Amino acid sequence: MCLSHNKNYRSKLTEKRRNSLFAASPVRKKIIPAFMRYFFLSVIAFFSQVLHAQNSWKAVSPNKSLQIILSNSEGNLSYKVLSGEDPIVKPSALGIERKDQDFTDHLSFVKSEVVRIDERYSLKIGKHKINHALGNETIVTFKNEKNALIEIDLRAYNDGVAFRYRFPGQSKKVIVTNEKTSFVIPDGKMWLETYGMPGNYSPAYEENYLNGIPVGSKAPVKSGWAFPVIFQIDQHWLLLTESNVDRNYFGAHLQQDCSGGIYKIGMPLAEEARGVGDSYATATIPFSTPWRVIIVGKTPGPIVESNLVYDLADPNRIGNTDWIKPGRSSWSWWSDHSSSKDFVKLKKYVDLAKEMGWEYSLVDANWNIMQGGDISQLVKYANEKKVGLALWYNSGGDHNSVTEQPRNIMNDPVKRKEELSKLHRWGIKAIKVDFFQSDKQKIMQLYFDILKDAAKEKIMVIFHGCTLPRGWSRTYPNLISMEGVKGAEQYGWDNSFAQHAPEHNTIISFTRNVVGPMDYTPVTFSDYACCPHVTTNTHELALTVVFESGMLHFADSDSSYLSQSAPVKNFMGHVPNTWDDTKFLLGEPGKEILLARKSGNAWYIAGINGEAHAKHFSIDLSFLNQPSYKAIVFSDGTAPGEIRVTEANHKKGSAASIDVLANGGFVMKLDPIGN
Repeated sequence: MCLSHNKNYRSKLTEKRRNSLFAASPVRKKIIPAFMRYFFLSVIAFFSQVLHAQNSWKAVSPNKSLQIILSNSEGNLSYKVLSGEDPIVKPSALGIERKDQDFTDHLSFVKSEVVRIDERYSLKIGKHKINHALGNETIVTFKNEKNALIEIDLRAYNDGVAFRYRFPGQSKKVIVTNEKTSFVIPDGKMWLETYGMPGNYSPAYEENYLNGIPVGSKAPVKSGWAFPVIFQIDQHWLLLTESNVDRNYFGAHLQQDCSGGIYKIGMPLAEEARGVGDSYATATIPFSTPWRVIIVGKTPGPIVESNLVYDLADPNRIGNTDWIKPGRSSWSWWSDHSSSKDFVKLKKYVDLAKEMGWEYSLVDANWNIMQGGDISQLVKYANEKKVGLALWYNSGGDHNSVTEQPRNIMNDPVKRKEELSKLHRWGIKAIKVDFFQSDKQKIMQLYFDILKDAAKEKIMVIFHGCTLPRGWSRTYPNLISMEGVKGAEQYGWDNSFAQHAPEHNTIISFTRNVVGPMDYTPVTFSDYACCPHVTTNTHELALTVVFESGMLHFADSDSSYLSQSAPVKNFMGHVPNTWDDTKFLLGEPGKEILLARKSGNAWYIAGINGEAHAKHFSIDLSFLNQPSYKAIVFSDGTAPGEIRVTEANHKKGSAASIDVLANGGFVMKLDPIGN
């Protein structure tokens, strides 16, 4: 049966049926028994409900706590998100424009389908090794006035909801010129960064995060706001981001003007990548857009623990992953920018990795013009020490003007494949590719080309000066880390960063690191002359556990690390950087965060203080798996540079007490007793 969506027609139809049944002569009214009149009224009510229901479709989370509801009002689509009965995203616009077709209005319902999502998968990196994606999906098909089809996929999981557009049909090349999607957020606070204005080194998701500003605040620059953004509204928290951007689309952000709490999807700016590439997307039907993702919790905990970005990403495309070995790495560039051109200095960092028990050493920019030796000699030396090497590359190309070398290789399909084949023969384990400067579709495609070609040669990849993680480490498990954050390299030139680092480090734990691996390059004890730390040394040490990255680059100098006490060195030498499980304990962006992460039978608990006053924490240990544990605890001493080391025994269900200094931190390792 074809059911109209026009409200006026529905009203007239109901009135017509009522008149035909019950507006007959008085004699007829007497003939119809009361029970029959009740029956007919019930039938009319049923069809009225059916007609109404066809203007609304929803997906509900398995635990019934969340629902995303799609509505069609006279051909215009919108959605809203409810947590219980509470609106956490108010009615918000949907729609998309292609050069050949308009799907923003005059849309009529065609069909709908309900699908159960039940997937299990493992990750090489991240917060949880084993993942179970359980959700419900409703797929609704509409047609426009030209009978062209669009599908809206709605998904609801226990930790969030998502939606996307899909275009079915025969092979046809189309151009997406505009996306009408918006998110209407109730009043509250938000933590987010601006989307960088195009420049020599941006956009690269390396801006300052703003701390708890009002919902609806206009971005200070025309480029708008960047994903992800976390909101606190009444009794709810939610994080907006996107997942599963592929070759068919650009990376999106949010537009500058969000007055009234209306956040609209923004396309890349034309000036990005030195004007190379289009801001819009070109694809061949059938294809789908990225998922628009809304992660939800009554506290920030479910957001911090969520792997929804990975749940929505395409499964592994590279096959066998046994060769992918995430790990820890030394890195000479942070403490000595010219060291990557110096063979003698680079040998010292191979030696550092060997002594500390780290698997890798990163060789940064300009290694191809090394003095005192060459890369082949360094490769031989590292192989003898059983330390794997990662080599830096410039991604450019005409899309950036950075002169650091090697360049004009990774952007060229022929040269890239030849280079990666050579690196495989040398035994190079990973590459770090830098300076992408855009979220245009052309640059998105470059990321995938690099990942695909590197996987064929069994080479892991770290992206730097790059975009945001969007679930790609599930699809291409050889992607083990990405920068896309204002990280510790900023100590070299930005005193404002140094002064705000404690607050910043807590905020990015609730935002940037939620959506994927984060190459912050932590644990910098030393001070640059321009930009001394205000964090304590224990705060820095705690970042090994608070931050998550498939390649943990220890950024400080060899002399700094080797001068630490034996317990601190032993901890740094053995701390994992991949985790079986992650639990949020307490915290709030800009204030503090405490996390527990599990590796094997051991638990690591770490916390950082983002504020300039001392704090006391009481940690509930009811999450522990075994009855009792022996802990080694690294805490703040009496001075910011002192790391105090103590031991303690703890039982499951007890509480651990810890004191931290202003801008301080702590980290502890708990091993089961008797195992």
